Amino acid sequence: MSQTPLSSIKSVVIIFNPNSTGDGEKNARRLAAAVRAAGIPAKVVPTTHAGHGKTLAREYAERPTPTMIISSSGDGGYNEVINGVLASKNPDAIVGVLPSGNANDHYHYLHRGNTVRRIVRGDYQKIDVLQMTKGRMVRYAHSYIGLGMTPQIGEVLTKNQLNVFKEAWLVVRHLFTVRPVKIHVHGHTQRYDHLVFSNIARMSKYLKINDAGTMTDGEFEVIKVASGSLLGLLRHLFAAASVGASADDVTDTYQFTCLRDMKIQLDGEVVACKTGEVVTITSCQRKLRTIV
Repeated sequence: MSQTPLSSIKSVVIIFNPNSTGDGEKNARRLAAAVRAAGIPAKVVPTTHAGHGKTLAREYAERPTPTMIISSSGDGGYNEVINGVLASKNPDAIVGVLPSGNANDHYHYLHRGNTVRRIVRGDYQKIDVLQMTKGRMVRYAHSYIGLGMTPQIGEVLTKNQLNVFKEAWLVVRHLFTVRPVKIHVHGHTQRYDHLVFSNIARMSKYLKINDAGTMTDGEFEVIKVASGSLLGLLRHLFAAASVGASADDVTDTYQFTCLRDMKIQLDGEVVACKTGEVVTITSCQRKLRTIV
């Protein structure tokens, strides 16, 4: 792990969405008080609209005073923060997430040690992120990018307080409504009910990948479930919720053309993809500095 000397960290800003479910504001204020007690100035900043977290993170990353940027949120709020930092003129700013959402996949997979002590020590780690390019648009994901079932059912899951049984029930209940994605890849037309590019070994709190690499190896896992086999999709979900699902491929780049309009989910954020658009997903090795 790497360390930034305490003297170089002048302040901490904690961003939260006051309109989200969960304890974002309460957790943010509690952490800010603990950081101040440790001798570092800290402030809590609410977002006011969709995408504001990205704007705030970029502004704070570019300030002359070295500022650590924490997101008190779920995976979607944290996605906005990392996109703001990585789009800034200071992509080396240190970020972090305070779990205040539903799944918090990234936090539960990476968390180690006391957050306040790590902030004081400047104890961060460099991790890979997934970069998705579509035309002029460049977006990043800290944990996964998903097509098919992921964005379609993910919205349902984020609106509910989950346990393993409720999550399984909601997933099975909505499987029959999943519309397959149709893409052109490697010279062939493919239809998938479920296509995921994963940077971590856990998704949606209870779904696991049993052969995932590390978040520093410059590669990501590709999980594919072909369209038309409900039994195959159920088999995949059962494995993911128990022993862990197996990846179909490991790579550092994956490119495809959308053959129909679809939605693509990056962590908790969803973007639209139009027919004919070319999407490229790349692993950016050790691009993000994070305290989790």
